[in-house]
Amino acid sequence: MTEALATQLSQIIETALKDFESISEEQWNTKPAPEKWSKKEILGHLADSAINNIHRFVRIPQGDQTNIWYDQNYWVKASDYEHQDLESIKSLWQSLNLQIVRVWKKTWDADLQKTIPVKDETPTLQFLMEDYIDHLNHHLRQIF
Repeated sequence: MTEALATQLSQIIETALKDFESISEEQWNTKPAPEKWSKKEILGHLADSAINNIHRFVRIPQGDQTNIWYDQNYWVKASDYEHQDLESIKSLWQSLNLQIVRVWKKTWDADLQKTIPVKDETPTLQFLMEDYIDHLNHHLRQIF
């Protein structure tokens, strides 16, 4: 199970990196509305998501029950993705997701039903892994 998810994530990374090249700098920087994120900020948000989820993917198998939650809007503003170099954001996103692939490949199927508190819920590791891919695909559709 974890190997299949890792392979799926690897394919998403590879395809997205190729498809990113078809997006102009103007398209990356344009906000659909003043309060909405640009494509560049969405990619930064996906890097933030990876940062926070790596903690979950490593902590759950070891039995750590630390509640890991983050304010996504605050993180995007704090990281100032709007003014960062696009190639740096792409590189960060790629590196973090490749690390998730490595972690998933080392995750035992027996750990998939372990849980961790996230806000007011207690999802399983399997749910979080599948949800991570769904979340990633959702935002990549916004970019493309």
